[in-house]
Amino acid sequence: MPNVSLTPEQQQFIDARVASGRFASASEVMRHAVRLMQEAEERRERFVAMLCDVSARADREGTISAEDVDAELKAVIAAAKQRA
Repeated sequence: MPNVSLTPEQQQFIDARVASGRFASASEVMRHAVRLMQEAEERRERFVAMLCDVSARADREGTISAEDVDAELKAVIAAAKQRA
């Protein structure tokens, strides 16, 4: 395992997780932390990809103004209220 330097606060945090019984060892805490970081990075990458897709679609198909979106939402809400 690579050598990792931690701040005293980080080491105390890890020690407390092990002492609580939630984790069996500092290595287990670190593996859990890395898994969470991997998941966060995957979510970020999916979000960035979605933004790129939306941007490319907007370039191809054009965009509408915020005022047009607002007017369309108001029309949908008004129609829903009339049906209710």
